[in-house]
Amino acid sequence: MLVIKNRFINIDFHYFLSKKIVFRLSLISVFSILILLNNAKSQVSVDTDLDKLKIINKTKDSLQNQILFLEKIEIRGNKKTKRKIITREIDIQPNVSYPFKELKELIKLDENKIFNTGLFTSVRAELEFIDGSDNNIKLIFFVEERWYIWPSVIFKLADRNFSDWLFNQGAATDRFEYGFKFDQFNVRGLNERLSAMAQFGFKRRFYLGYNIPYLNKNQTFGMGFNFSYSELDQLDYTNVGNKRLFIDADSIFGDDSERRIISNTLTSNLFFTYRESYYNTHSIRLTYSRTTMIDEILQFNSNYLSRDGDVEQDYFGLTYIFRRDFRDRNNYPLKGFLIDGRLSKIGLGIFNDINLGHAQAHVAHYKPLKYNFNIASSVTGYTSYPSFQPYSNMQGLGFANNLLKGYELYVIQGQHYIMNKTELKKRLFSIEANLGKLMPLKQFRKVPIAAYFKLFFDHGYVQNNLPESSNTTVSPLLSNRYIYSYGAGVDIVTYYDAVLRLEYSINALNEAGFFINVKSGI
Repeated sequence: MLVIKNRFINIDFHYFLSKKIVFRLSLISVFSILILLNNAKSQVSVDTDLDKLKIINKTKDSLQNQILFLEKIEIRGNKKTKRKIITREIDIQPNVSYPFKELKELIKLDENKIFNTGLFTSVRAELEFIDGSDNNIKLIFFVEERWYIWPSVIFKLADRNFSDWLFNQGAATDRFEYGFKFDQFNVRGLNERLSAMAQFGFKRRFYLGYNIPYLNKNQTFGMGFNFSYSELDQLDYTNVGNKRLFIDADSIFGDDSERRIISNTLTSNLFFTYRESYYNTHSIRLTYSRTTMIDEILQFNSNYLSRDGDVEQDYFGLTYIFRRDFRDRNNYPLKGFLIDGRLSKIGLGIFNDINLGHAQAHVAHYKPLKYNFNIASSVTGYTSYPSFQPYSNMQGLGFANNLLKGYELYVIQGQHYIMNKTELKKRLFSIEANLGKLMPLKQFRKVPIAAYFKLFFDHGYVQNNLPESSNTTVSPLLSNRYIYSYGAGVDIVTYYDAVLRLEYSINALNEAGFFINVKSGI
């Protein structure tokens, strides 16, 4: 992530995002949530252009009021993926009669469900009339498989984003992470995933994970596991003014060439999934975690791992996740809705090192408007207990997608928070380039690119019940107050789930900046 603050560039967008616009965006935020609740039982949204469906041996105009009998369904293009993994996503059934208009809508739904498995770069359906028949048809799904083997080199910043590294950490050269990573998607053609990683630099980390989405014949139960071990020679120990402060081994032991580990963490997860329908998934995750650190860290924060100044923390945790996903596309949805609820208990009474519980709910709605406009809005709420929580376990806004635009430089910790994000988008263009023989790998030849101009308004509230002089949060600027941001930007969407966001935002502290982000904002 990159930010150029307004002290470096002289750009004033206030005329474009006046108070009147902000007020309208606030109304849009409330309006979109009402739409979400009203449409919570609707079908997943798909591409509105249903006429893209190709018909073989007939013209579309002659079929508008006709009832068709589907004799069979064929899958073509799946060289590695097993047929049953694809048919698991298809709701349409053979040997059933469908009105043509209804069948077109169902086909688009199934196209999107197959695409959302993450196994294919494109999914396209065709209807073909059986020779000599006026209403007997077969349905053919053409799929193009992705590239499934991804060995890669790791070279990245250790900080939350580029802005955090550049402004908060002074562009320190010792805050890089590097190493090797291997991902094998679609192992055995069953949508399984194997991941391994060896990372060095700021954070030394080793990881191994395996996920099996379907174990039983009905393809409803799955499981997975992962292990990770990490070592740190510097870590953040407190939060001052909603910015993290770090301590390193050299500051404690003196500057020398020997690497000294001041903290390490071992984590393992075992999880089980139950996919009861195409759209509903239940997950249960059992976690074991062990963190140790050197005694000297207690000089900087005696509550880093506990209230009593412990230097070790062991716990078992249990998490339940419910997910109802009716979005058209996972990486950059334009229609549909998502409901995600989580309940967690950290500390099951075995080690008695920590006793923490929290619940989180996330609801997002995406609605198409006329003239290639779209509106997207989400609400996320989080609550936890007890009021006192060790610094290492305190949650808040500032990480991953739990972030309000315009606050990329801040970590706003607290026991409870709520936030709402709203975007009004206009599609600028959507094209698909074909690199042909210039690209030897078939999976990368087609390059879809789409761009959207947007206006956005984010707002929220973080409640922190700790005193201002606590070891965890010192002189917080942004907790226990209403915070907001507004601005404009452009989203660029391309293949393999890549999203690039270019945004200019102004926050409640009247700080303005230009930011570059990855992944969808809502």
